[in-house]
Amino acid sequence: MNTMEDQKNQNQPIPFKKASSWRNILGKKWAFPAIYIGTAAIILAIVMWYQSGVTDTEPGQTANNGGVAVSTPQDGTAIPADESNGKDGAVPVAGNPQQLAWPVGKGVKYEQGMGFFDEQASKEEQQKALVTYKDTFIPHTGIDLKATDGNSFDVTAAFAGKVTKVENDPLVGFKVEIEHDDKLTTVYQSLENVTVKPGDQVTQGQVLGKAGRNVYEKDAGVHLHFEVHVDGEPVNPEQHLVKPEAENQ
Repeated sequence: MNTMEDQKNQNQPIPFKKASSWRNILGKKWAFPAIYIGTAAIILAIVMWYQSGVTDTEPGQTANNGGVAVSTPQDGTAIPADESNGKDGAVPVAGNPQQLAWPVGKGVKYEQGMGFFDEQASKEEQQKALVTYKDTFIPHTGIDLKATDGNSFDVTAAFAGKVTKVENDPLVGFKVEIEHDDKLTTVYQSLENVTVKPGDQVTQGQVLGKAGRNVYEKDAGVHLHFEVHVDGEPVNPEQHLVKPEAENQ
């Protein structure tokens, strides 16, 4: 009896266990890419949420001025909104740097001689800005100023700064160089004498010496050769000087 029952059971098929639903999903080709993309999206969302919380208030700023951030000094002291010179606590845009004064003594009536050689100017203007020396034409790297009566006059500092060089050049006469902020330097040549020395701190309008003659521009007579250098390169001084009409009033 038992033998027949056992034989019957042996003839019945063994039931196959169902694979789990996760194993079925993982068996699909798109499963792993989908999981990767989903995980990456979650991580990206977390990172963006964290960064937005960090950058709400940037270093060197305060966020409590009606929603307008006000820059603070390096010591961390906030600038009061009513001292920022702007409406509603806004920080104003920095204005243009102070322009240079014409380097001529007070009360002197003067006129401009040879101008700066500008590579962008017309050929006619460029020809007027060429110095003739020993049968050679050399671009003029500054402007010449002379008194209308032809006499010598006081040469003054165009801007406050530090005297970095004073020398007596055999070609251009006494030469003074003054260093200013923002990599700007002013140069004064064709002086017959000098009243400052290297290392002196000068103020705008302070007398540096008197205009004279030189060998390099002998046809110019008594004059001042004035140059402006920015980052070591000569530029047109007229771009940095106040309007001559204002100086002569």
